[in-house]
Amino acid sequence: MRSPRGGAVARKDLRVGLVGVGAAAQVNHIPALKRTEGVELAALVDRDREKAARVAQKFGVPAVHARLDDLLADDTIDAVDICTPNYLHAPIAIAALEAGKHVLCERPLARSHDEAAAMLKAARKADRRLMCCVQHRFRPDAQLLRKFVEKGDLGEIFFTKAGWLRQRTEWDSDEWRRQKRDSGGGVVLDLGFQMLDLTLWILGSPAVSSVTASVHRARKGEVEDSASAFLRLETGATLTLEVTWGLLMEKDFAYVNVFGSGGAALLNPLRVHKAMHGSLVNVTPTLEPSRNQYRASVEAQLAHFADVLRRGVKPMGLAEEILPVMELMDAVYRSAEQGREVRIG
Repeated sequence: MRSPRGGAVARKDLRVGLVGVGAAAQVNHIPALKRTEGVELAALVDRDREKAARVAQKFGVPAVHARLDDLLADDTIDAVDICTPNYLHAPIAIAALEAGKHVLCERPLARSHDEAAAMLKAARKADRRLMCCVQHRFRPDAQLLRKFVEKGDLGEIFFTKAGWLRQRTEWDSDEWRRQKRDSGGGVVLDLGFQMLDLTLWILGSPAVSSVTASVHRARKGEVEDSASAFLRLETGATLTLEVTWGLLMEKDFAYVNVFGSGGAALLNPLRVHKAMHGSLVNVTPTLEPSRNQYRASVEAQLAHFADVLRRGVKPMGLAEEILPVMELMDAVYRSAEQGREVRIG
């Protein structure tokens, strides 16, 4: 059954088909979809049908396909959840959209701005939702920090720092991530996309005027394992980004630090200080502890996707929002390659 124009699905339960049964699907997406009210995970698709069958049996998914076309031919499927390597995001999303399905795609949305733009064009032509997994936006601490910025509690924001430094031993072992053709890039498209999307969203999605970046590749590496970037925003503020897969310390750390004329805030853990009545006051709100913050944010994202389609709630993470971030990904690579500042727009 095709859903009404651009929005809510007429059927009570949203029937979803998931493509790609790797780690992201098994650890995060499938368990979250099985727990989401009003959603039926109806089918799995993977070129390795035996693997898909094992995963389906483990999670109680009724149908398994080795060919995407078999899933897309099923008129009862409302939406497709894409958990494949990056090089498959665009062709699978475009095919699903053309078949009348809504699409949720793992990040990054694509390997490049051009691929993402083609996906968005297909979504508009089909009048279907195309959304990207930006689960960090669904963290309660990130949402609170965004509210502090939005209300002006920190004054005029003039500088923001963001980074995600991951231990070398913790790097995802999937071989495709090391291949430029399959991944599109290294740590910039992996951790950099997530941190830049989150940080710009916290700041209210200001336009970026220029990017200056540098990347490091391990010897004989096809993709970068570390990168740093300096972004000038059209507000006059600046933003720095640092990411690596090669940290040689005892633990990973990720952060977003926001500095304003009236206060400052740090994320992970959340701390907020404001200048009040001539004193510096800690105004950090109390948050309920999460059993697993990352997994909880993925569940919140998938529940939101279902609500967008079933109830018509305002979507967050639409391809339209993601396209500017993909443009910045391209700019980071271009700046690093050319050794100069790259203007945006």
